[in-house]
Amino acid sequence: MKKVKLNDIEKLSYTDFVSLIKEENRPSGGKKTIRDIVQNSFINDKSKVLEVGCTNGFSSLEINRLVNADVIGIDINENSVKNANDRINEYKLDKKKIKFEYGNAEELKYDDNTFDLIVSGNAISFMNDRDKAITEMIRVLKPNGFISIVPIWYKQTPDEKIISKVNKELGFNIKCTMEKDWLDYSNYDLELYYKKDYTFIKASKEEIKRYVDKMIDSKKELKAYNKEEIQVIKKRWERTISTFNDNLAMANYSVILLRKNLVPEEEEIFKTREI
Repeated sequence: MKKVKLNDIEKLSYTDFVSLIKEENRPSGGKKTIRDIVQNSFINDKSKVLEVGCTNGFSSLEINRLVNADVIGIDINENSVKNANDRINEYKLDKKKIKFEYGNAEELKYDDNTFDLIVSGNAISFMNDRDKAITEMIRVLKPNGFISIVPIWYKQTPDEKIISKVNKELGFNIKCTMEKDWLDYSNYDLELYYKKDYTFIKASKEEIKRYVDKMIDSKKELKAYNKEEIQVIKKRWERTISTFNDNLAMANYSVILLRKNLVPEEEEIFKTREI
């Protein structure tokens, strides 16, 4: 991404700003979540994986490194796609096994029954037409394959002031969902195969500032910016992270695997839970 002028840093869209600072954009739970997905979808080095909404490629890169699966990551932000492809070289990965390209979840260009696993993280929460996107994912998913999603949902009705701040940072209005909104997939003939719930630990102001300073100072791509420009970048990122921190304090998230079944199965009557 070409150097951005000082007065234009605040004008960047959220996705372009994240692309500028090359933020990892890990899924909720980070590597722990990716491990959950890989282990419970049973993929291996023969599997084909599609990540929808890959941003800078963190999840796709980690999946490839863990099991050497064939991975394609797609995103609608071309700067993020370039960043992700650059990281293939940085990580010294096999370009025949992983690549990133521009793509829209609602119009996937892949053949029917192509992928063993489709990873969507929380990107599915931000899609304009979620039904169309899920339908497209099902189309390109192999029979008995899995779709993984990691939705963030609110424990109770969220504070409208905080939601307003989140919307301002993102540049669009988020959909405030509850746990119940992520439980029923009968309209898509998908089986809710795996679900594990987690909560967020709120970070302190000191932890956020330390994270922002360390993260921005570590980016070699930002060495072209002077001290004043770096301070503007840090100020914006600290504000964004603080807003997200307040938002996530009201929320939980789930790691969910949905299975594409060909034959309807009986509903389970005897439920269980971990003890």
